[in-house]
Amino acid sequence: MLPGSRNILLGLVAGLLSTPISLVLAYIIGIVITAVKTREIMVTILVAFSFLPLMLIFVLLVPTVVIGLLQGLVLGLGANLSRNQLLATGVISGTILGEVVLTLILPFIVAPQLNDFTSLVRSPVASAIYGLLVGAISAVIFRRLTRDARLID
Repeated sequence: MLPGSRNILLGLVAGLLSTPISLVLAYIIGIVITAVKTREIMVTILVAFSFLPLMLIFVLLVPTVVIGLLQGLVLGLGANLSRNQLLATGVISGTILGEVVLTLILPFIVAPQLNDFTSLVRSPVASAIYGLLVGAISAVIFRRLTRDARLID
């Protein structure tokens, strides 16, 4: 094995582990936003159990996996950074990757319609915030994985 390949592998694992956490947080935030905007419990329940999970699975799952894997690769390559620099690198690169994947690439794959879920996701602010979230979660997981790996060695 190459000397840095362990860190790259741990970075990819951290990126993959950040995917379900990010999707669950997006689900919870989506439910809260729906409840605040509509102020109706039946609409919120309907969205929470039908529309929102399907949209997260069909529209956001693959881009989140791509962002997580690329994020993990960046973290694995920058594994020798200090703890604060690693978190900053995760947040900055996650924001950039979120913008690129969700705002620039996703509209070519899924044709955006007016006022649908993809138009919300491809908003630059929403894409940046979601990428920042994935990047921060990946960085925290990567930091814990590398700390635990150093204890084993």
